[in-house]
Amino acid sequence: MSALRANHPLFRRRRFFNGKPVGRRGEAGLPDIAWFAADGSEMADEDWGVGFAKSIAVFLNGQGIADRDMRGHRVLDDSFILCFNAHFEPIDFTLPPVEFGSGWRVVVATAAATATSAGALPAAATIVVDARSSVVLQAVTE
Repeated sequence: MSALRANHPLFRRRRFFNGKPVGRRGEAGLPDIAWFAADGSEMADEDWGVGFAKSIAVFLNGQGIADRDMRGHRVLDDSFILCFNAHFEPIDFTLPPVEFGSGWRVVVATAAATATSAGALPAAATIVVDARSSVVLQAVTE
């Protein structure tokens, strides 16, 4: 995890996420952060109080970093999905739809049983996250 933080400005943001769409003037985009249930549906306010909220995924938009570099240019990064399973059994997570990213690869898995070297997973694919563990997926750039 420390290597991810060191190599990706998305994990070193100086400003907190606001959940608003990111885009150029007049252009709607994806939010800087989005929360998903394990079934791949975006979480609504009422979802936070139900049992499955113990197993959630979060999309972090690499295009949504509000910081600027030393030359005043926008800071851009890859996007990531973080899956957290606090349940005592493995849970199938459905990745977000294609508008959030066309492909993903596992870069960190806290459970030994989860492979990090597997090929790219397409949007809306299912990944098993072991009990009481986390998986970090990075957007595949073409």
